[in-house]
Amino acid sequence: MIQQKIKTTKQKDYYRIAPMRFNVVLFMIASTMLFAGFVSAYVVHRPDAMAKNTWTDFNLPLWFLFSTITAILSSGTIFLALRAAKQDELSLNRLFIGMTLVLGILFCVFQYLGWTGLVNQGLTLVNSKPEDISASYVWMITLVHVLHVLGGIVLLTVSLIKAFKLEIHKKELTLMKVTNTYWHFVGLLWIYLYLFLYFAR
Repeated sequence: MIQQKIKTTKQKDYYRIAPMRFNVVLFMIASTMLFAGFVSAYVVHRPDAMAKNTWTDFNLPLWFLFSTITAILSSGTIFLALRAAKQDELSLNRLFIGMTLVLGILFCVFQYLGWTGLVNQGLTLVNSKPEDISASYVWMITLVHVLHVLGGIVLLTVSLIKAFKLEIHKKELTLMKVTNTYWHFVGLLWIYLYLFLYFAR
């Protein structure tokens, strides 16, 4: 029994960063590279397509702006959730995780409405003119980003369940920190992508 405790302690001391946090950091780096590829392709392709008259300029649906506001608000609530956990204010921790989860779902709803707005403008994922893929960039960027948000919603759901089980507190913050870091990442990523798509048109 004593040897097992010593072994567990050594294992905890061995990891300078929790494996879960390390894996999330690697995933965020890979995701950043993926979206950098999307942005680079957009920047390179647009001038050439405009010169060939195969690029359509259009306004982003207002729903994407609402998504941005929601992302900003949810970054605030997840910060408050982590702070509450550090202070052992467990009821506030559950409240703010729940609020972040609701805002995350609302973000996805706004994205869906944004896609509906694109369709109403005749801007589908696959354009009727195969050479015009201007709207396809918006579709791919937003769709892939929503997949990342859904991953964050899974983390939030697990965190909320553990919070109700009293498994998140000031002495056990690993999951809460991972969720906080990842959620800030997808939020900041969306703000950047929205501003890029808005001003790069």
